[in-house]
Amino acid sequence: MEFRFELLIKIKKDIQYYLDLEAGNKMTTKTLTPKEIEEMKERIRIIALKNLKAENLMNLASAFLVEESGQYGEGGGSAVENFKYFPSFNSNLKNYDLKSGEENDLFRESILNSRQGKKRYSGNVSEYGIMQSCAKIMQESLDKIKVGDLYSELMGGSKKVKSELKDLYIGELKPQLSQEEFGKLPENKQKAIVEKQKIYENLLGTYQTYLTDKAVSDSLGERKKATIKSLEKILTED
Repeated sequence: MEFRFELLIKIKKDIQYYLDLEAGNKMTTKTLTPKEIEEMKERIRIIALKNLKAENLMNLASAFLVEESGQYGEGGGSAVENFKYFPSFNSNLKNYDLKSGEENDLFRESILNSRQGKKRYSGNVSEYGIMQSCAKIMQESLDKIKVGDLYSELMGGSKKVKSELKDLYIGELKPQLSQEEFGKLPENKQKAIVEKQKIYENLLGTYQTYLTDKAVSDSLGERKKATIKSLEKILTED
């Protein structure tokens, strides 16, 4: 237990260093070597993948995206509600904090965050708000994994990813410059940043489409099974 506790403390400190680095903390930059930075990014990547593989969390994130898209009609939306949303909206709705790696109870966190002036029992939590939180956690976690992770581990792709893209962290494809800073760059660097931005948007857009299509398809399949079972109760002897 003591070793596990010490390891957790070390991971917490390491992750905070990396988060500070992302925020532009110059002292952190001097403290850490490139190897240490990569090790921290890898630890966060592992936590992010746990979030992206957490079934209840991703079911609610998918349900949110399906509803927001408005592309699947009443049939698709109601199927997702009954076979993804309701089964996942329970006490096992957990996520893993990207800063500490600790498991969080999303219901508890939502209630505490909604309280008025920290007054006990004053919270007011909405279904939509919790779903939106799940989608936000999904987005933040996607930024911390690699391009290869998205394609192979989350989408089940089996082809070889281009070597120049495979190990890139998705969030690093986003421009980190202000519009003013961007305007001062030479044209070739501006072009490179724009290309990365396009790849980032394409990755997220494609994954969200995959996620919502899968949620609707799976849910309609479950509804089909439920319809057959309902009929069997009337027609069969067993």
